[in-house]
Amino acid sequence: MNKLLFLLLLLGSFKAFSIEPLIIGSKSFSESLINAEMLAQLLESKGQPVTRKLNLGGTKVAFDALNHGGIHVYPDYTGTGYVMILKKNGERDPIKVHEIVSKDFLSKYDIRWSKSLGFNNTYALTVRADDPKFSYANKISDVSGKLDRARLGAPYEFMERQDGYKGFAKIYNLNYKPSNLTSLNAGLMYNAIKDDQVDMIVSYSTDGRIKAFNLKILKDDLNYFPPYQPAFLAKTNSFIKFPHLKAAIESLEGAISEDEMIEMNDQVDRLKQRPSAIARNFLIKKGLLEGSVTKSQKDQGILSFMISRKKELMKILGEHLLLSFVAIICALIVSIPLGVLLTRKKRAAQIVFPIVNTIQTIPSLALLGFLIPILGIGFAPAVLALFLYSLLPLVRNTYEGIKAVDRNFVEASRGIGLTNMQILLKVEIPLALPIILAGLRTATVIVIGTATLAALIGAGGLGDPIFRGVATVNSNLILLGAIPSALLAIAADKFIGLVGNAFVSKGIKLKFERQA
Repeated sequence: MNKLLFLLLLLGSFKAFSIEPLIIGSKSFSESLINAEMLAQLLESKGQPVTRKLNLGGTKVAFDALNHGGIHVYPDYTGTGYVMILKKNGERDPIKVHEIVSKDFLSKYDIRWSKSLGFNNTYALTVRADDPKFSYANKISDVSGKLDRARLGAPYEFMERQDGYKGFAKIYNLNYKPSNLTSLNAGLMYNAIKDDQVDMIVSYSTDGRIKAFNLKILKDDLNYFPPYQPAFLAKTNSFIKFPHLKAAIESLEGAISEDEMIEMNDQVDRLKQRPSAIARNFLIKKGLLEGSVTKSQKDQGILSFMISRKKELMKILGEHLLLSFVAIICALIVSIPLGVLLTRKKRAAQIVFPIVNTIQTIPSLALLGFLIPILGIGFAPAVLALFLYSLLPLVRNTYEGIKAVDRNFVEASRGIGLTNMQILLKVEIPLALPIILAGLRTATVIVIGTATLAALIGAGGLGDPIFRGVATVNSNLILLGAIPSALLAIAADKFIGLVGNAFVSKGIKLKFERQA
């Protein structure tokens, strides 16, 4: 008894003195990943544990995560805060925009903006430098009213945001045909213009691929775009809770020039280097970290690449399995009793099935985005979303399987004195089991595939390298997540099939084989 008490006291003391990890977020493009990694590595060098929730799905996801406590800090841009969060427009002076976002975010959200990291990364209308169609153009006004045949590619967010396409096209009289407008992942735009799939893109001014792919930026001569100076955002209490945060951020303020950021982006986007390695090299060169600069890695085949990332692969595979397993178990606990109940309550079935069907039609990202203000980011909203998506096949197959049971068997069972519960457990469910198992197999494959999207809200899993790979056009990273995800879905489907066969009687299997 005394030993147990001692162990409990020891565990309590350990928890009391353990340091809470600081959670750093980022958006899903190279520059955001690099800047977040810089801060993370500086904090870790000071002994502050850090949890990375990177590749969050856009401004709304990242900001909501910060505002609702899912992360403690992340890098963003003054223009994004000014236009997208505060819904303001008109001011173009960098100092005044920074003053506005700093004041309004503090008063409305208790969120503080750091000073600029030292460069400006604004949107830019970009063409191929050797494209004869635009040899005359050096500024955006030069192409005003002349783009009825031009094909434009732009990031998804740009097409919707307040300082995005609609206002941009209006002020410059950019007469693109609707059929020539394409929304693209930011990482894919550059390959699209390089391969002549589009004629123009709305790029980021610090992207290294502009120079590498021989592209030309048309000057924003009407100053349509506000300044986009990068900075770190954090709640006021985070600076109190994490004493090293303030000094770490201050060491990065004004430390990154535009040329330096362009070079780092190019190393990640074009040369396929890891953002963490590029961030570390920069900090060492600046004297902010001790160590030696690492050399760039050579291109690897997918097999050798996966072997070199085996620790990362095992980690994200474990996260993916946990997400999928918890969602499926929760869905089974709810769906089978619900499916049985609906066979007894016809009116309830008429209400429940339209609801379950509607949930299945909600886009995954929309559902995840809706859950963030309620549950934050990470494991909980991801599991809930996966649980909801697995309901339809499980409830529907349970319902249809039991409804398909021959009523003569039920009446015969009742005739020999079995209770309703005995009939359900000994007759209806065993006869309906092949159909129920088919629903489970379908739901499991859906959950394993959809779980890749959990990375966009910081829940990890196999989607993390997929989205990093899409953002940096790195096929090895994409395959690092895609191949295990596909193999996992196949293995789970086969496993459920084998286990299910052990519980289905030979007579019922023979019946279904004949029907097939």
